[in-house]
Amino acid sequence: MIAAALALGGCWNSSNNPISNGNRLDAEARLTAINANMTIALTSNPGSLSQLTQQYITEVQNSQALLGADEAKQRLTDTAAQLATNCSSCAQSLNTAAAQIG
Repeated sequence: MIAAALALGGCWNSSNNPISNGNRLDAEARLTAINANMTIALTSNPGSLSQLTQQYITEVQNSQALLGADEAKQRLTDTAAQLATNCSSCAQSLNTAAAQIG
């Protein structure tokens, strides 16, 4: 009986919850879209990087509960590294936001 209870205990875990998984997928899709727009902006519209960076930071912060603190920090620092040579103020904002997590 205890083994069955332990086995079923994982069924209510948020990682097995399709609603939570769907929310995480939505969050990842939004982050990927913003990141893609940043990549495009690097060559076609560098002036929009600051605004896109703020959108990305806000989205990561809003999705932190779904992503987890470690992954949220990693996404911010990875994106900062990608933008460092083209937008140092963007990279600084991303690194500051990462340092404020957890």
